Amino acid sequence: MKSTLSIVDKHTLGVFSIIGIVTIFIIHFILLLSPLFTIGALFFLFIIILFLHNPVYGFILIIISRTSVDFLSSKFSIYITDAINLNLASLFAILSVFLYTIFLLNNRKNILSVPLIIPFILFIALTITSYLWSVSTITTIQETLRITSIFFTYLVAYIICIKDITSRKTILTSILFASIIPISFALFQLITQTGMTDATGLDGRLFGTFAEANGFASFMLVIISILLYNTFSQKNSIQDNKPQLTLLGLSILLLLLTFSRGGWLALIVLLGVFGLIKKPKALIAFTLLFIVLFFTSSKIHDRIEDVYNPPADSSIRWRIRQWNDVIETWKLSPIYGHGGGTEIIIHEQEHSYLSGDPYTHNDLLKVMQETGLIGLALFVFLLATTLILLFKKYLKLTNKNDKLFVLITLLLFLAQLSFGMSSNIWRGTAVEWIIWTLVACALSISTSKDSQIDRV
Repeated sequence: MKSTLSIVDKHTLGVFSIIGIVTIFIIHFILLLSPLFTIGALFFLFIIILFLHNPVYGFILIIISRTSVDFLSSKFSIYITDAINLNLASLFAILSVFLYTIFLLNNRKNILSVPLIIPFILFIALTITSYLWSVSTITTIQETLRITSIFFTYLVAYIICIKDITSRKTILTSILFASIIPISFALFQLITQTGMTDATGLDGRLFGTFAEANGFASFMLVIISILLYNTFSQKNSIQDNKPQLTLLGLSILLLLLTFSRGGWLALIVLLGVFGLIKKPKALIAFTLLFIVLFFTSSKIHDRIEDVYNPPADSSIRWRIRQWNDVIETWKLSPIYGHGGGTEIIIHEQEHSYLSGDPYTHNDLLKVMQETGLIGLALFVFLLATTLILLFKKYLKLTNKNDKLFVLITLLLFLAQLSFGMSSNIWRGTAVEWIIWTLVACALSISTSKDSQIDRV
């Protein structure tokens, strides 16, 4: 199918494909590269070809691929020099920024109409400027590239939705399909009891295809949000949505079995506020479910009890100590910080690389440590502006389905922010790509009476 957004004609694309394939195999045989590397190169070439031919499908494939290989992101690297290497996550970021730049140049007339441009650009500009005083210039460049990939993902998604209204449904459907592989891995981990074990000795934590349980919990929040929209959309009664309800129940169960307290809090924010506004009866059902699980599951009971009565080795106490350490380090450079993306390096410099988990586990403190009070102010400006725009969009819309979608996107964004107060949500690029894609879909909805998002 030819897309109205196509960037390159079929003839040029065919020639490029042949040259690309031949080049990859020549390099493979000359340098005697690993077959795995060659397969990866061919897959990246396929993404490039698909994106240039049909940006919507190419965009979707990039998102699906990134979420499916998150746990491999730090396991495969290309070493440029002894000090510089590109892992799989960096390669995906470079690929996405490259392709999205081409797309944005091809649609440059639409860029200025996209909301949130100023907050994003200001935050990215400060991050790249922090290169001048960063404790690790390479790391700051990588962080700038990562944040830019999030920004460009948002821009591309918004322009795609504006130019092709039907692409919203395609994107939402594809995100659900993207969950098949992570959920399948999680179910395998559940059945075989091969979930991860954390530092406190808690075993069996589901993590799907993600690097850790919190990342999978954050991803499942997105899936739950889309299923919530499908289940309660105007055109369908609850009785007609038994498959959706089953999937919704399964997704909630898998999130609970990550044993991520931050994820549980985010789920309560999402379902609790949604129930209060739209479905009080559903809120009662969710509340009863949490009460039953609290009294029937010893692991869930113990995780909740640790919050108000934490033992000496509790992760709650550890987080408080970690946050205090971060604040002390931030005081050394309170205005400008130590450089974007440098939280691990700062931790190792202050406490050695043998001192345990180097991550901040608080998005606001991480940003404040790396880019100072200026960076924190710009980051909060971005988040607050996003919430305000989503709320204003919700108030302006008249179509019930569109209002429901914007409301759920707003609640998802709010839930992820609450999750980020005790976890590393902002640095989870794969999920951030999806979240900001949904924000773009929501903000691009016209205020006309006709529904622009159908149930998927």
